[in-house]
Amino acid sequence: MAPAKPSADVLYSDGLRDLTGRQYTLATQEFQDYLKYYSGTDLASNAQFYLGEIAYSQGKFQDAVNAYSKVIDNYPKSFKLAPAHLKKGLSLLELNQKTNAERELRAVVRLYPGTDEERRARAKLKELGAPVA
Repeated sequence: MAPAKPSADVLYSDGLRDLTGRQYTLATQEFQDYLKYYSGTDLASNAQFYLGEIAYSQGKFQDAVNAYSKVIDNYPKSFKLAPAHLKKGLSLLELNQKTNAERELRAVVRLYPGTDEERRARAKLKELGAPVA
């Protein structure tokens, strides 16, 4: 008999706790399990986003790009869309993919006016000497 799957609340809260505590290996497993069992829930996009945050904080920028892209592609109504676009752009910059990074940052400015992410994207574009529009 297969073991019972863990509850959504426990997996998610354990993932957050371990992310905050920088227990990245544990947090990654918990968020991956959350997505495996509960990919259709409201918090699934957050779990996917946090996988990107873990990869980013570990300097695994290609993994971060992939994780943030999944938020953008799979969860079009997510509250994490603006930060996913921003962090994808920042990850692309870390990978020296300046053209793609600028495109992503300009998308943040265009799609999310008046947000903190828009201000951060605008500032980063200015720092790069790139046109915003």
